[in-house]
Amino acid sequence: MRKGNHVFFTVLVLMLIGGAVFYFGWVQFKIKTDECGVLVSKTSGVYPRIIEKGTFCWRWEPLLPTNARLLTFRLVPHTYHTAVRGALPSAEVYSAQVKSAPDFAYAFDIDIALRMKKDALLEKAGAAEITTDEELETYLHQAADRIAELVAAYLIAESAADPTGIATSRSTGQILAGIGTDDALDGIEVVSIIVKNAKIPDAELYARAKRTYMTFQDYVDEALISSAQHQADTILSDNRAVSRLTQIGETLKKYPELSEILRNGDSADFIKSLNERVQ
Repeated sequence: MRKGNHVFFTVLVLMLIGGAVFYFGWVQFKIKTDECGVLVSKTSGVYPRIIEKGTFCWRWEPLLPTNARLLTFRLVPHTYHTAVRGALPSAEVYSAQVKSAPDFAYAFDIDIALRMKKDALLEKAGAAEITTDEELETYLHQAADRIAELVAAYLIAESAADPTGIATSRSTGQILAGIGTDDALDGIEVVSIIVKNAKIPDAELYARAKRTYMTFQDYVDEALISSAQHQADTILSDNRAVSRLTQIGETLKKYPELSEILRNGDSADFIKSLNERVQ
């Protein structure tokens, strides 16, 4: 009996140890249904595959105390309500050229649903750029703001190219194709883009106001050049007159007897003749 009890106890202990080893190494067991995980350990670095619920994954690294961390992130799309406000370049200046002073400001309210691609999440978590769900939320929020700016620029450009079209009716695929490759989309999966409200300036009126301003500016530049030339000529003429008077004064000092000529009726002819010689 004692020997049997000893064997039974030994087997029980081994089973408990084996169960503990299996439990602590069974990393996928710790992942919730709507989550994924990244295993990072001191001994092996980053486990090269995303850990998901329903896919068996057992690793030895978590068996060592303080050796491994399982970073978990939600897989569900994050939706952000983004407002984009602004005005076309030099809007106030160009608006002043039109009698009705049109408003060239724009405004968009956009809902963007997106999530991080698994391979990108694995890379950024491994590089310690994103280690918590809160940091992932911040990263995605910043990406949504940047994407919203790109969407607004795309819709404004589309409206300018086709004023009769309804730019805000573009589908998510059309908008993404219009945005093209951008750093904001790197590693991001855009699930949907919904433009809820849009205020787009009149592109044709803006272009006309810009042309009016540029024409006016050209006229002002020409007038300034003409005025500057006139002032330069006037200053040059004044300098010549002063120079002539100075030379006449020096001549009179040198020849005082010429002063008598200036007192008679022939002084005007004398000065005219002297000026001609000075020239």
